[in-house]
Amino acid sequence: MFDKRRELSFKDSWINRNLFNTWYNVVLTFLIIIGLSFLITNLISWLLAADFAIVRKNLTLFLVGGFPRDQLWRLWVAGHSMLCCFGIASGVLWRSAQAEAQAKGFAAEQHSWLDLLRRFWVLVALLIFFLSFTRGVLPYLLLVSALGVFVVSRELARRVEPTVTHRGLFLAGLVGLSSFVVLAGTSGLGALSVGGLIGTWTLFEVRHTLESTHQNATAVSRFAGLGAGVVVWQTMIAIGFDGYGWDTWTGFHLNLFVTVIGISSGFPIGLCLALGRSSKMPIIKTICVVFIEFCRGVPLITLLFFAAWMMPLLFPRSVVVPDLVTRCMIVLIAFSAAYIAEIVRGGLQSVPVGQVEAAQAAGLSQIKIQRLIVLPQALRAVIPAMVGQFISLFKDTTLLSILKILEMLHGSRVSNSQTEFLGLGLSGVTLTFVAVAFWVVAYTMSKESRRLETRLGVGINQNLGQRL
Repeated sequence: MFDKRRELSFKDSWINRNLFNTWYNVVLTFLIIIGLSFLITNLISWLLAADFAIVRKNLTLFLVGGFPRDQLWRLWVAGHSMLCCFGIASGVLWRSAQAEAQAKGFAAEQHSWLDLLRRFWVLVALLIFFLSFTRGVLPYLLLVSALGVFVVSRELARRVEPTVTHRGLFLAGLVGLSSFVVLAGTSGLGALSVGGLIGTWTLFEVRHTLESTHQNATAVSRFAGLGAGVVVWQTMIAIGFDGYGWDTWTGFHLNLFVTVIGISSGFPIGLCLALGRSSKMPIIKTICVVFIEFCRGVPLITLLFFAAWMMPLLFPRSVVVPDLVTRCMIVLIAFSAAYIAEIVRGGLQSVPVGQVEAAQAAGLSQIKIQRLIVLPQALRAVIPAMVGQFISLFKDTTLLSILKILEMLHGSRVSNSQTEFLGLGLSGVTLTFVAVAFWVVAYTMSKESRRLETRLGVGINQNLGQRL
């Protein structure tokens, strides 16, 4: 009886239905298992025989490049503050979502640290992988304390009542802490730009909350004053603080920063370019088309050479020419915006014309039609392509090494050129280390994209059709 039950359970199992349901699937399954076993065995043998002394000695070079070693405390403070910001934002948004679900009569999603760890275990594993090359207990203690800051801040934020006042205060606190993150390692201009982006997001969140709860004009003015006070405070700090500008940033630190700036700046510019290309105004449409086609038709490496040698000639003599890293970021933002514009334009064309005509018949303005009807559907449809472009931008930051900028990939070349490791053929070790770091970040972006698609129901009809 037991054998029959086990046989029936195997026939109904996922393995039998997907891997052993036909004879050719059985053959393919065994071939893939043999191939993976061969690759994994050789990979493990290579890892055990490889000499990672070059990575252990140059770990700081890979991660932060030439950042002053006596100022590394700034990056640790920035990391702790960043995790505190993420904890506050995660806790507040989770609590607000819970309250909204309960108000609508839906089952509230249960909080689980295991689910959160399952989402970001790759990033945690990457941090542990980095720390495995360090010597001493201090880096491990700092990592544990940073994760503890995230846990505590998230738990505190989760226990706050989901009122508009608390939401606004926590989001304002997020702006302040985020500005402190940037102040810990960059210049006042960087603090002002990054903090301004987060401040804009905060104001949008507060406005959405006020609209959803139908607050009066007094509440709106109160939160507007709060937001204005935060902006003024942040501006004063930005003007009075010098710090280390991003022109001195190098290593993996620079790769991540350029990616964040490229995404946060390239997306709104690309969105405006897509709307401008779809406009009926000839001048605006022509300018957008020329910009998009030029950036998409020229290789990125050519644009980087233009930023290095030709762009300084375009500035007047009375104007201080931006540093090389800033000029490269301008090029990367423009290049990314051109591709994002075409992605968004494809999403705009997927919106049925009948919905736009119905909104026009209802008397809605063009701004409201785009904001409430067209853009939400268009952006929802292009999430996979958009995240693919973001991942491509992240990988394109390695091209900065062509201009002798010490980002992570260039750090591999520099470490192999050291006298101690010259001629030992350790490029495979360093390149593997760089590849793992880039893969983890790209995989996390892709995984979060799939999670967002699931929550928004993107592709649900196609998945249902495949199941049927």
